[in-house]
Amino acid sequence: MAEAWKQWQGQTVNGEFLLGEYMGGSQNGAVFQTQFGDPNPQPAAIKLISENSSNAKNRLASWQSASTFSHPNLIRIFQAGHCRIGDAKLLYVVMEYADENLSQILPHRPLTEIEASEMLSPVLGALAYLHAKGLVHSRIKPANIMASGDQLKLSSDGIRRAGDPISEPSVYDPPEATSSSAGDVWSLGMTLVEVLTQRLPAPDRHAQSDPIVPKTLPAPLLDIARHCLRRDPARRWTLADIAKRLNPPLAAQRTEKSVQQSAPPKNIWYLIAALIVLLASIGLVSRRLLRESPRSDAPIPQATEKISKKSTPEPRPVAGAAPAEKRSEPPVASSAPEEKKSEPPIEKPATPPIEKPATSAPPQIAVPTPPAQAPKVAEPKAAGSGVIHQVLPDVPQKSLDTIRGTVRVGIKVSVDPSGKVTDATIDSPGPSTYFANLALDAAQKWKFAPSRTGPSDWTLRFEFTPDGTQAFAEQSAP
Repeated sequence: MAEAWKQWQGQTVNGEFLLGEYMGGSQNGAVFQTQFGDPNPQPAAIKLISENSSNAKNRLASWQSASTFSHPNLIRIFQAGHCRIGDAKLLYVVMEYADENLSQILPHRPLTEIEASEMLSPVLGALAYLHAKGLVHSRIKPANIMASGDQLKLSSDGIRRAGDPISEPSVYDPPEATSSSAGDVWSLGMTLVEVLTQRLPAPDRHAQSDPIVPKTLPAPLLDIARHCLRRDPARRWTLADIAKRLNPPLAAQRTEKSVQQSAPPKNIWYLIAALIVLLASIGLVSRRLLRESPRSDAPIPQATEKISKKSTPEPRPVAGAAPAEKRSEPPVASSAPEEKKSEPPIEKPATPPIEKPATSAPPQIAVPTPPAQAPKVAEPKAAGSGVIHQVLPDVPQKSLDTIRGTVRVGIKVSVDPSGKVTDATIDSPGPSTYFANLALDAAQKWKFAPSRTGPSDWTLRFEFTPDGTQAFAEQSAP
């Protein structure tokens, strides 16, 4: 059937959309590359199905409805309608172009624990958006989890109303016969096991027991998968339950520890509170200043985990694709004790400049925030005489084969006067935590020329391509 679809390459849909490269299909439909927009067209994908296929009328209505959706983790639908190519009467939908999907990665390698966790965040966000509208995705599987630019997104061409029958169930569909939000959770559990093990659980749709989830899965993800794959829909976890169970990735924990070490000591808040009381008591502070001064019960800033992409992409869990993006966990807030009004006046000390601590709003658990854009690494110079020994990450070729283009990771290192690396942190993670962690491990083994001027800081850039890995170094300005 694929050869029959390929013959349509070069044809035009309604005189508007040129059918470019054939991207894949089945007996019922095909997808081609095309372009959308005028006067500045952008890459897009166009899907064609027969007008006589089952449920075609409902499919068109679903596409037209999905074109009104706006969520950062859903593939955008641009246009849908009827068309004709030769004697074939067809329906078409033009949608946002995706660079790749998870089904293209899994034959080469499974996702790491961190990548799988980062994958869950945007998926949960998109599903929460749909479920709030009384809709279900109904087709959660690796092929429909896509990388578009710097973000992970779910396909939008299969969205349907909750309660619609599941006419042709796949291995990802739940045991029940109708689509529901609990059915999406089941499909998510099947997908989670597959991306971590490269194989699906083998459930018997007619059995009464839950599918067996491999005990080798990391603890939080094992727990999530088991609760997603309950045969009884009422016993499955909700999206909020899944989001609550997610643990921060190791990279975010390192970031949190670094921020906590740099945070001001708690005693400073007692000093600020006492200072405000003193200034107010002697009438030296105007009402406006009091309104703008830090409150004595202001929460002590703690590290708030952010998920990248493009900690994800998007970040994303796919090399060269969107990160998956970064989860936000609720900050752990603590408050300074209330001011003691009975405290005797003391001599007015010099008022030091006070910086108002930055705060971040706690994220909603049910709808995880999309991954933030990853910062770009400044273009460094090639390693010069200051580098005595450089170590390149040991990356399996099958992992390099998943890259499209170049994955760039920036690492900042601190070097003592003897030339030894004493500290290394990820400055720019790129689209994949997997490659970022490999670069971080390698950077810690670099050696630099001894310095008579004291410690120094360097920025190392690692570039991963299907052909291999190279590294560059640039010393930071003192």
